Amino acid sequence: MGSIDNETTPKPHVAFLSSPGMGHITPLFELAIRLVTQHDFQVSFLVITTAFTPAQSKYLNANPHPDLHIVDLPPVDMSGLVSDDMELGTRLSLIVQESIRPFRSILSELKGPKLRALVIDIFCTGVFEICNELAIPIYSFFTASGVLFTLSLYLPSMDREVEGDQYVETVKVPGCNPIRIQDLQEPVWNRNSDDYKWYLFHCRRLFMATGIFINTWEDLEPVSLKAVKHEPFFLNIPTPPVHPIGPLVKQIEPAVMVKYEKEMIAWLDKQPKDSVLYVSFGSGGTLTREQLTELAWGLELSRQRFIMVVRKPSDYAAATFFNVGSESDDPRTYLPDGFIERTKGVGLVVSSWAPQVSGIYIF
Repeated sequence: MGSIDNETTPKPHVAFLSSPGMGHITPLFELAIRLVTQHDFQVSFLVITTAFTPAQSKYLNANPHPDLHIVDLPPVDMSGLVSDDMELGTRLSLIVQESIRPFRSILSELKGPKLRALVIDIFCTGVFEICNELAIPIYSFFTASGVLFTLSLYLPSMDREVEGDQYVETVKVPGCNPIRIQDLQEPVWNRNSDDYKWYLFHCRRLFMATGIFINTWEDLEPVSLKAVKHEPFFLNIPTPPVHPIGPLVKQIEPAVMVKYEKEMIAWLDKQPKDSVLYVSFGSGGTLTREQLTELAWGLELSRQRFIMVVRKPSDYAAATFFNVGSESDDPRTYLPDGFIERTKGVGLVVSSWAPQVSGIYIF
């Protein structure tokens, strides 16, 4: 028999779809990069352009690869459907719902070999019916912790069994450690909120996936991962095969981060070992002006060494989620007067972003 010509054998073609937000896009895109660079795949990374931020654009286009194709979904007019004060999960779900209306034609127009699979995040479960009709397997990528993952699998059962508007007791997920209600975000326990209803909708559809990737690993969360594999509750649902593939983090920082790196490393090198507190609320975390002032005063009065990542305050909890990276503010305009000067040498204030990849900081 003749040998197979590898040059004419088509590469496996996989598509990705993430909801907006760096916390969702980053792990999916890092998995896409690894499939292309380490496993010789072709990837079509589908981008929801509605509510797209400059930070997302810089990240996705920083390191082009011939087998990783960025495919923009047409933007949609959300002016009559969402508002700035809308709960984040509800807003994300509505944006995805409207953006995937032409999804069938988008998939049919993708260049390259026949699509083998689609990888989505938790807010993109609305594509299951379309992909089922097209016989395209879907893998769900759960980008949060294993603890939240097991709770999310348990949530539909808990919703059926527990009465009342809110969960008021400690949640006992089968085979897992108890979780205090006060340690959970409101969308998981306030059953009257639209966020809860949307999150429950997506959790109920996790079982439709061919498999589930999760951004964690065995040594980090052994209890949760053992429960999913061996606890009768999860075996009887039944839960799709779960694949811990973490940690997936950004391998390369955007260029804007590099200029901060030397300054931060030099500052950290002057501090005693294990002495620095890192304060950050994520790519979409936003504090009100009052909260930010209280945080700044607390850090100053504590005399604790710190690095604090700050963004312009807002009364809307997720205000920066949809515009992060779009502006470079002067922290002096919204931190207490003289705060930066008084804490010089003890603290370091960084506007918008801090580099986290090239240096593994030991505070």
